[in-house]
Amino acid sequence: MDRSLKAKLLLNACKAPLTAWEALRKNDAPEALWSEGKTLWQKLGLRSSSCVRLEELLAERDWPEREMERTDAFGARFVTVDDSDYPVRLKDLSSPPIGIYVKGKIDSLKPCLAVVGTRRCSHYGRAVAEAVGRSAARVGHQVVSGGAKGIDGAGHVGCMAEGGPTMAVLGTAVDRVYPAEHRSLFLEIAEKGALLSEYPMGTGGDPWRFPERNRIIVGLCNRVVVVESPEDGGAMITARLALDIGREIWCVPGRITEAISKGTNALIRDGANPLVDVDEFIGKISGKYGQLLLDFGGGPPLCLSEDEKLVLGLLQRKGGRTVDDLMDESGLGFVEMQSCLATLCASSLVYASGPGRYSAGL
Repeated sequence: MDRSLKAKLLLNACKAPLTAWEALRKNDAPEALWSEGKTLWQKLGLRSSSCVRLEELLAERDWPEREMERTDAFGARFVTVDDSDYPVRLKDLSSPPIGIYVKGKIDSLKPCLAVVGTRRCSHYGRAVAEAVGRSAARVGHQVVSGGAKGIDGAGHVGCMAEGGPTMAVLGTAVDRVYPAEHRSLFLEIAEKGALLSEYPMGTGGDPWRFPERNRIIVGLCNRVVVVESPEDGGAMITARLALDIGREIWCVPGRITEAISKGTNALIRDGANPLVDVDEFIGKISGKYGQLLLDFGGGPPLCLSEDEKLVLGLLQRKGGRTVDDLMDESGLGFVEMQSCLATLCASSLVYASGPGRYSAGL
């Protein structure tokens, strides 16, 4: 087995930070991971629990080779941060996975919309989640969620009902079905979209894994829709993670007397966008700022320069960015960046979302 792939499998399995792999790659010494031992692991920033797990894996005979055999036998693949089909938006996370297991196909060209919420949803919440999924698929978006009962499942079902691809980010390995009643749903998702997980094959559904995987849902998406959530629901974790990396948050208002809406109502109170009409919402996310030639009320279309298209695309794809971020990611100089931002702001395509910080407008 290639030494780099072996090191990435081991580091991913023991939940090492991406910086650990980057350090090994920079020095062209992936084999040092198993040849130099714990002293090196600590220098690479591995936590004590990660060191223990890495010791266990190295004690197993040929664990990386057998892990790839299990992956191949299931019809999945291990996509690493160095591969061309690794979702680039995941790199916005503070702790992106070194690799993800994929059963199905990742469509990196389609924009992604997260649809999340409580497992114990109302009939109304289920209907709204399915409607959002259907409408998103009609305008070329793919729905990302967690494959759980309730809101997650409804979002997936709605998207696939309109022929759209959907991705389920699992809190188990891709070869495990949880909940068990979603076996047929998972088979359909793998056929029409993809099942994703950062966990090695055979990993079960420990409770702490589900909140942890939520960051990947957020990382994959441009926007997050929270349909129904109590104040302590997992979807609230997803919303907080989305805020941390500048993703848009939309919430469906609910009755103030019902616990399953207290979380979403609180998010709206704190500044999230209220989703009060599915068609209006879909129009906003697929309308004028999703295009590069824009029609403003019957006037001639606004033609953006290549630099302006580049900056707008970065803000749409990655969420709010500082001027320094945009300069680093685009390669543009300060003067060119200021010119682009001035044009985009004047056209209501971009707005200042904080001191020195910009976001794509609606």
